[in-house]
Amino acid sequence: MSTDMTSHTLDLLPDSSTSFLSPYLPPSPHADRVFVTLTYAASLDSRIALGHGQRTQLSGSESKCMTHYLRAHHDGILVGVNTFLADNPGLNCRYSIAGKSPVEASPRPIIVDPTFRCKIEASSKSMMLAASMEGKEPWILVSAEWHTSASPSDFEHIQSIERMGARVIPIIGLQSGNKNESWAAILKSLKELGIRSLMVEGGARVINDLLCTAVDDINGNKVSLVDVVIITIAPVYLGKNGVEVSPASALDNLYDITWAQFGRDCVMASFNKKLRAVF
Repeated sequence: MSTDMTSHTLDLLPDSSTSFLSPYLPPSPHADRVFVTLTYAASLDSRIALGHGQRTQLSGSESKCMTHYLRAHHDGILVGVNTFLADNPGLNCRYSIAGKSPVEASPRPIIVDPTFRCKIEASSKSMMLAASMEGKEPWILVSAEWHTSASPSDFEHIQSIERMGARVIPIIGLQSGNKNESWAAILKSLKELGIRSLMVEGGARVINDLLCTAVDDINGNKVSLVDVVIITIAPVYLGKNGVEVSPASALDNLYDITWAQFGRDCVMASFNKKLRAVF
């Protein structure tokens, strides 16, 4: 679910809120892999939208400000193609950071779109914000397999948007049928492109897949690719037809959990590393 509705600068968070978030920000210097923060807003019944393709505003003004504060502390911000098509998000940062322009403060928009369904245009919000120096041009991650057999019209479209500053990046291993391999390939490629910290905002398929994705560490233990989970809980119900966040397996991965009130919303922040199924 996207939180950016307009391009005006947001109010600054109080010290109590930035202190609450501080332990969960990407470390500096960064490790030799991409630091991943998974963050989204959900209803009391764990829905992030009223229905598929329906843009649904859940975050209040205070938690929306928190989202943009987090964006300012990440190199990239990632959404899936379904979220891009439903929300037309700007994916920029509207939180004022001393000494930084809006472009410098904004993360790189990254869209996971294996078969280039987004067909991004100059009129897309992320492109318009980049053109007005209020954000960065987006990167679209496509399957390398699709890219090698793309139609001439698709290549013409790609060339057109790349002339405007966007990039279409083929990823070997994306959409391989193995989500562990796909996400590992995505993060490996982003690291090579200079992305050291990544904020993942949705949608439901991306969130559910990433929560269950694991790789082997040097000791052969399964570890999650997600370092931090920050969830905004809005005091509303969206009902049984809403789009649900619910991973395929029961998990108990979170630790060092803290809670804070942001206006009418409640925010949970936690670390997430050791992947183990409950059942």
